[in-house]
Amino acid sequence: GGLPSTTLFEERAPCPGALSAWEVIGGEIKPEGAVLIHDEAGDHAGLTAAEIAAAAGAEVELITPDRAVAPEVMGMNLVPYMRALLEAGVRITPGQRLRGLRREGNRLLATIGSDYTARRWERGFDMVVVNYGTTPNDALYHALRPLSRNLGAVDNDALAEGRPQALTANPEGRFRLWRIGDAVASRNVHAAILDALRLMKDV
Repeated sequence: GGLPSTTLFEERAPCPGALSAWEVIGGEIKPEGAVLIHDEAGDHAGLTAAEIAAAAGAEVELITPDRAVAPEVMGMNLVPYMRALLEAGVRITPGQRLRGLRREGNRLLATIGSDYTARRWERGFDMVVVNYGTTPNDALYHALRPLSRNLGAVDNDALAEGRPQALTANPEGRFRLWRIGDAVASRNVHAAILDALRLMKDV
């Protein structure tokens, strides 16, 4: 699986002071005051966090670097999200992204920019939430890898041709091991299911 990422794309480092959308969704924190939600991934998590924050009484703004909100959410799912967010007064701003974050007193100053201009500006919030997808939670894979028959490797030719995986890098290994889904990169459940199907259908 994966763990929520708070790493800003440009900085390549975690954003200090930012919370993950998962923390809002899981009820680990109570959103209050002025809340900025930066939805980089464009999936359900950003919209769900915005809906929860608005329902808790927060003043919510959702920004996305994309030209439209939540491009990974299909139309039939997007309609109830948009209805709930707009009825709750959530402000939705496309074409903007979080560039940095710093604390000043008891507030967070967010540096906001856009892919369309070099201009940047600072705005104050009580809470900043980011939906930046996930980073691989691959500790178990790496612990098991040296014990596996294939040392965790995938025979890509066999995968492409629909043949069984037969790599044997470690004859002493008693099982075969592969990484799929979020254990590889930030992906949705459909990608993980497809990975599993392609690897296991010929076993």
